Order: sequence, then C-alpha cells, then structure tokens
Amino acid sequence: MKMKKYRLRAIGMLIAIACASCGEWLYLIALNLKVYEQADRAAAAVAILYMIKPAAGLLMNSWAGSIIDRLDNRKLMILLYVIRILGMAGMIMATSLWQIYVLVFFVAAAGAIFEPASLPYITGLIRERHWQKFNSYRAIADGSGFVLGPAAAGILVGTGSVEVALGANIVLLLVAVSICIALPSVKVILEERQEGRWLNIWKEDWRFVTAFSKKFVMLTVLLLLFSCITVMTAAIDSMEVAFSAEAIGLSEPAYGLLVSIAGIGFISGSVLLTIVSRHFRSIQLLTYGAAGGALGYVLFAFSQSFFPASAGVFILSGALAFANAGYVTYMQEHVPVEKMGRMLSMYQSIEAILIIGMTAGLAGINQLTSVAAAVQTGCLIMLSLTIFLAIISKRALVREKA
Repeated sequence: MKMKKYRLRAIGMLIAIACASCGEWLYLIALNLKVYEQADRAAAAVAILYMIKPAAGLLMNSWAGSIIDRLDNRKLMILLYVIRILGMAGMIMATSLWQIYVLVFFVAAAGAIFEPASLPYITGLIRERHWQKFNSYRAIADGSGFVLGPAAAGILVGTGSVEVALGANIVLLLVAVSICIALPSVKVILEERQEGRWLNIWKEDWRFVTAFSKKFVMLTVLLLLFSCITVMTAAIDSMEVAFSAEAIGLSEPAYGLLVSIAGIGFISGSVLLTIVSRHFRSIQLLTYGAAGGALGYVLFAFSQSFFPASAGVFILSGALAFANAGYVTYMQEHVPVEKMGRMLSMYQSIEAILIIGMTAGLAGINQLTSVAAAVQTGCLIMLSLTIFLAIISKRALVREKA
C-alpha cells in the first residue's frame, strides 16, 4: 500500500508539472497577443514583457533562497500558485498596459521563486534511488507543455479570444495547485529560524553560498558552466525569430513548423531518456546533453535552408532534455536538500544578470553586423563552453569513481 501511495504521489507531481508547463505556453502566447492588441500593435510594448521576467528573477532570486530554506516548501508552492492564478485573473480584467505590466511582474516574481522552492520539495518527495528516473519522466511532462501549449493557444485564441486562453491557463494551474494540496508535506531538516535583522540573515546566506562554492570547487565550476550554457541558449533564442526570417528566409508558417519540430525533438529526446537514463550517471547526461545541444545550435546557426535548420532544432531540443535532467539530478546528488533553495536561487540571480548582459551583447553584434553573425557568435561561444564542460566533467567522473 505504501508503494502504491508513493507511486501515486510521483505521478501526481508529474501531472502537476505537465499542467503548469502547458499553462506557461498558453500564458506566454496569450499575453503577447493581449499586449500587442492593447498597445495598438506596437512591437516595443511586447519587448518590455521580455525584460520584466529576468528583472523580476534578478530581484527575487537574490534573497528568495533565504526564505525557501526556512519554510515548508509545499505550503510556499501553494501560495505561489495562488499568486499566479490571481495575477492571470487580473490580466483578463485589466484595461490598461500599466496594469498588465504590474500583474506580469508579480506573476514572474512568483515563478522565479517557484523553481528553487519546488526542487527541494521534489527531492524530499522522491526517493534518492529514483531521482534520475523521475527527472527523465519530468522531461516528458515539460515537453508535453512545449508541444500542446502552443497548439492549444492557437485553437483557443482562434476560436475564442485571448481571455479564453488565459482562462484555460488558470484552470490548468488550479489542477496543479489541487494536486499540490493533496500531496504531503516533506519532512526536510529546515534551517532553524534565526533571530536578528533580515539583512544580516541575507548576508549570512550569501557567505554560506560563497563558502560552499569555494569548498566544492569542481561542483561549482560544473554548475556555473552549465548556467553559462543556459545563458547562451536564452540569448540565442531571443534572436531566433529574426534569424529564421532574415538569415534563412522562412515564412511564418515555415517558422511555426520549425517550432513544432523542436517540440517533437524534445519529446523524442525525453522518451529516449527514460529508456537509457539508467545506463548513465547524471554528470554524463549533463555533459552529453550539453554537447548535443551545442552541436544542434551550431547546425541551426549555419543553416541556409529549412531542412538543415529543422535538423538542428530537432537535435538541440532532444539533447537539452538529457542536459536538463542530468543537471537537476546532479544538483540533487551533491547539494544538501536543506541548503538547496539558497544555492539554486542565488545561482539563478547570477544567471539572470548574465542573460541580460549576453542578450544585450548579441543585440549589439546584430546592430553592427547582421543577425546571422550574432547567432553564429553565440553558438560558437556555447560550443567552447561545452568543450570546457566536457573536460571538467571527465575529471569529476574520475574523482567519483576513485
């Protein structure tokens, strides 16, 4: 009976992740369209949306970990779900751009806290020997959102309205939060509440993260290198639409097909991952996935027609399923669960700064030369980082076997 309950809890968590992932895509597409219409088809108004999310992440992640490691993560996740639901309900009723931007900030802020809060909870909910297997199935749950979300958004917006798509996202989040309420709290040794000013606690937590990073240099280098690779993917993806249109000459329907192929690639990679993951260590999944992703990006960046570009996005999407599962499992194996919120949150704040800087850097290259040169430069930087990651991971693997 206990094993049955455990499996039901794991399945429930996966369903909640799939609902949230699908809802995220519904939200992203519907929100872009709503702002575009509200601003009388001004592209600059939509561009502001893409600055709000990293700004909210940077603001929240610098201190959120101090709260995450001192609260019941399940209750915090429920609260964050509720904030996101209320924010999206407000967007449906919003009548001005500034109201939408304010609500987007609160939703983005809740989302920024949710990831570092959910990982310690999942780590405690799932048994250690099942972490890698669960993360493999989690890739499928995330990938289902990648494929179904945009398709559902197109249908709902086409047959109904943007508000209907936002409402569907609220329903999906309600399903996710209901599952979260039904799941048990996990008994994790939380940091004892400290007396004193919040600023002193925050400073002490940054000192802890710094000291931990210095003590486990190999782990820190691996995590930061993967973060840098993630930064490059975000910076390159910000120019994907312009690159596809200007450098490859794709029409809007062809670009839509390219996005669908990327989704199929992610699902295919996720399914393959569930089959072969038991034969690899987490650090190998991370490294091989990052290498495959970099090669896929390079193929895409130097493509001049649809077919090599589609091959590139298929490869990179499938490979990133491996890399993400390996990264999460590796962190679960090496970072104490009671410290995980602070580590992940503060690393993500560094990542947010790098994303903003790298995106601006590639945009500058685009202005000086061309969008093709900017994307190709970003992909070559990513490939260089991946080679460095492979060298470091090989040393780390030798240490683990020793």
